[in-house]
Amino acid sequence: MEFTQEQLSIYRALLTATKSLAQGNTPNEVLSAACDALVASSAHICLAWMYLGNPASESITPSYSVGRASGYTHGLVLDLSEEAKKGPGRRSLENNEPVLVKIHTDLSFGIWRDNAIQYGLQEGLTLPIGDPNHPFRGLIVVFVDTPDYFEQVGIEPFIAFSELATVSLDQARLKISLEEMASIDPLTALLNRRAFQEVINREYANSQRTTKSFSFILFDLDRFKMLNDNYGHDIGDKFLLGVSEVAKQTLRTSDWLCRWGGEEFLALLPDTDEQDAFKIAERLRNKIEKLSIQFNAQKIKATASMGIASYPRDGDSSEFLIKAADAALYEAKKTGRNRVVAAKDKREIYSIAAKLSQAIESNRLVPAYQVIVDLKTRIPVAEEALARLIDESGNVIAAADFISAAMELQLTHLVDYQIIRQTMRHCAENIAGGGEQIAHFVNISADLMLHQNLIQNLFDEAQAACISCGVDMGPMKPLVLEITERQLLGDAKAVKAKLAPFIDYGMRLAIDDFGSGYSSFQYLADLPVSFLKIEGSLIRQVKDKRIRKIVKRISDIAKDLQLISVAEFVEDEETVEILCDLEIDWAQGYFFGHPTLIKNL
Repeated sequence: MEFTQEQLSIYRALLTATKSLAQGNTPNEVLSAACDALVASSAHICLAWMYLGNPASESITPSYSVGRASGYTHGLVLDLSEEAKKGPGRRSLENNEPVLVKIHTDLSFGIWRDNAIQYGLQEGLTLPIGDPNHPFRGLIVVFVDTPDYFEQVGIEPFIAFSELATVSLDQARLKISLEEMASIDPLTALLNRRAFQEVINREYANSQRTTKSFSFILFDLDRFKMLNDNYGHDIGDKFLLGVSEVAKQTLRTSDWLCRWGGEEFLALLPDTDEQDAFKIAERLRNKIEKLSIQFNAQKIKATASMGIASYPRDGDSSEFLIKAADAALYEAKKTGRNRVVAAKDKREIYSIAAKLSQAIESNRLVPAYQVIVDLKTRIPVAEEALARLIDESGNVIAAADFISAAMELQLTHLVDYQIIRQTMRHCAENIAGGGEQIAHFVNISADLMLHQNLIQNLFDEAQAACISCGVDMGPMKPLVLEITERQLLGDAKAVKAKLAPFIDYGMRLAIDDFGSGYSSFQYLADLPVSFLKIEGSLIRQVKDKRIRKIVKRISDIAKDLQLISVAEFVEDEETVEILCDLEIDWAQGYFFGHPTLIKNL
């Protein structure tokens, strides 16, 4: 081997790598680029691997390796044992100096020797990367297949590599720090949601590459609104600060934490399965329960509910895993609060959600239309679009069998979006074909309201549909947006702002399940409502004298406000007659017709 030529090859690789190292966006990208350049520089360099982390508190394992002998790094661990501390990796970090070992003779390499020899490794050079005073440091380890290689070529070009990598690593770390400064939650000093998404993306990519698991813990304070209302926002902020401090002290140094929004926090636990995540979450829940804030002469306490989800057991994408953790958190709230619920306990929901996602992708989520009639004339005046899922065997699945799963995993916006789009096309085709112009009721959930891009898409498609039908319908359009008060949680003004383009365009609003919640009348005050759809359980019980009085009052309110009242779940003639006596305007239910699929798959 011509060693002078070998030196020149390595220096050329160093120059070539300079640009890629300088462009590294993350510390991992910086060091992996250095490893790639080293292996490419010489046929004798058969392996280069890297590590980044806090070696003082964790085992060192390769996060990236390249070269024909990269199989050597599979299962390689430099733990905190006394024997491992004598090895070249930990000695290099401790002394902040390169360490050269000869595989066959160096006693400090004893526990790794047999495996290294199997891969034909003769010498290894370990290079420390990063500021020795900084806890976050790294290693680049280079192995060759030739005895006395480093003595003859010299270690200077490799030291130059490590120095260049250290500078690039510091630049990458600084770049991340500057980005995070603009992405820090101002109250808790934790990463905010936007910044944390980058952390999630990196960990997900790493887990896909290494097949290691990771877990999410999504948690929030129970009854936080009540706490704010009773004691003021200052106390609420102190609790948020207290919880963030408790979480930082409880979680491990390798874990990540952010303020996900409001009183909600999200922790990401690398290399952690669901069992360990559950133990950590339970420990965190217990410590939050012991937290107290002084207010005048009393100590105020709070509790937290938590949902956990793990990769790959509970999902194959980070987005789905967070939804799974959110569903588990919802279950913790629903079943008593101050508890931890694992996503694995919600398998049926995930199964249904998977079927729903597949149905959406393959156009098997379709509307079924149920007729709405004028009670006085029994003439059809409208129809409501109800979601139906066609499974792979062609069976029709009603919304009641999948909508709760969609709600828990925040997939309702996709259901609404698909059904509204298809209904708009159905409406336009019906009018263009000379059909009767009737109202078309579609459901629009609070979940869909959160996706402004979908709302805008629907408005654009509504305009296009109205133009395509070729009929001038005047200022009032046939589409009726049906909102359920129980989902909107009193935020009527925000709803009005988001739906303003639809309302201004001539579409009307209906409140569904009117009478089911405390905020019904506030919605009437804040929203330009045209229809009141009465809570179905009231209609089912309308033969009871007390219920009839309630329904009569709703009918009177509708008439006073010049709104159209609509009764659902009408199933027999006697109910029809009672509703006519109560002066209800319109009705729908099995008595008039079952939901009917227009599109046959």
